[in-house]
Amino acid sequence: MVHPRILVLEDNDFDADLLCRELKKSGLGFVSKIVQNRSEYEHAVGDFHPDIILSDYSLPSFDAVTAFQIKQQVLPLVPFIVVSGTIGEENAVALINIGITDYASKDNLLSLPAKIHRALEDAEIRREKLIADEKIKSINAELSQLNAELEDRVAARTKALTESENRFRNMMETIPQIAWTNTVRGKVDYYNQRWYDYTGLSRLQTGISNFITALHPDDRKESVSQFSFLRKHIDGGEFQARIKRWDNLYKWHLIRLMPIKETEGPSQHWIGTATDIHELKILQQKKDDFISIASHELKTPITTLKASLQLLDRMKNDPSASIFPELITRANKSLDKVYTLIEDLLNTSKANEDQLQITPKKFNLLKAVRECCENLPANDAFMVHVEGDETMDVYADISRTEQVLINFVNNAMKYAPDSREINVRVERVLGMAKISVIDKGPGIPAQNLRFLFDRYYRINHGGSEYTGLGLGLYICAEIVKKHDGTIGADSEVGSGSTFWFTLPVSSS
Repeated sequence: MVHPRILVLEDNDFDADLLCRELKKSGLGFVSKIVQNRSEYEHAVGDFHPDIILSDYSLPSFDAVTAFQIKQQVLPLVPFIVVSGTIGEENAVALINIGITDYASKDNLLSLPAKIHRALEDAEIRREKLIADEKIKSINAELSQLNAELEDRVAARTKALTESENRFRNMMETIPQIAWTNTVRGKVDYYNQRWYDYTGLSRLQTGISNFITALHPDDRKESVSQFSFLRKHIDGGEFQARIKRWDNLYKWHLIRLMPIKETEGPSQHWIGTATDIHELKILQQKKDDFISIASHELKTPITTLKASLQLLDRMKNDPSASIFPELITRANKSLDKVYTLIEDLLNTSKANEDQLQITPKKFNLLKAVRECCENLPANDAFMVHVEGDETMDVYADISRTEQVLINFVNNAMKYAPDSREINVRVERVLGMAKISVIDKGPGIPAQNLRFLFDRYYRINHGGSEYTGLGLGLYICAEIVKKHDGTIGADSEVGSGSTFWFTLPVSSS
């Protein structure tokens, strides 16, 4: 056990010796140092490192109050007990008030050991409390620093999340597709502006139920099933459905649903997009229809040609048979139809690739029109009348011009079989040469006129759909466009139709 170090400030050797003997008699083990003046005291405070100081109240040119003040500057936690025979109650109270630990009378030293024990214990408690307070202070400082760092990190993370969300929202608002986000349970919590612009719905109408309502009734069941399936699939997917526009028009969209993957844990959000594929869908349908039509149109003449050739093959040893010339004529007609269909396909391909070539030159338009009409295959059911300006020259490709004219006349014969008379007129209109083919057939409904020159369009009027690939008028439009001319049709149901096109007049 470490004995306490007691510094005794006493100028009377007898009193000092008496004090030490009394302490030893009490059984207190200690190490002591006795000093008699200020100089010795100041040295001992610094060198002896006392655990407690016992001081006489009054010394020559020195007193207990001054000694206490010196001790406080160096050893504030060391107890200080005044031991004196002349202190008096009033002085004792004053000493306690300035912070002195205790006091004892030299006439009654029996109580001193107990006071020393109590003072040492109190000092140890104060020392431990101070240490604890310092630790708490240090811990509080560390916690304060950690809290500040945590707040900085939270603020930085919040700022980063806000910036990330803003970037995400900005990206979602700038893409051309309809876009939204939904939870794993399917709740839609965000639509971009494209959704509101397209559907005409308000921001209060935001939810998966509104999305389902906007779907075409025929697509809802399958779309809901696809949504449920894709949300369970780790990589998402896509499907097609029709979505109602603000004007109640349904348009085809490619709907994609993809998970927003986190670095850890399962995805909590999904991002969906709807891309308008309506035109593509229509083109796909047109392509499918064209393949079906082309197959049918090619099959008919080829079947006839094959049958004629088979009959000719059987009769090859009897070329004098009466049906022989008829079979040859039938085979040639079928071959001409196949050739025309193939030529239309080739011209369409060239037009698509901007390779439809024209070789313009100056020629008299009315003369060329008359020669073309005179060389048409004989058809006693129709009379073709040509009239117009005999002096007008044009600068154009004569063979391509004849191609357009022949197409118009053939269409008049095909679609107006009861017209009997077909008039072809050549005139100057607004500085351009205009060629018109006029029939007195059933006419074309107004709603069909604007589609006549579209690729693959075929007239379906009165329940009858006419044969052909739907390419003839499209090719004519491309030819006229190459000449910087215009093309069109005027018609009224029951009054016939007029198909016309214009060519540039020759300047010399």
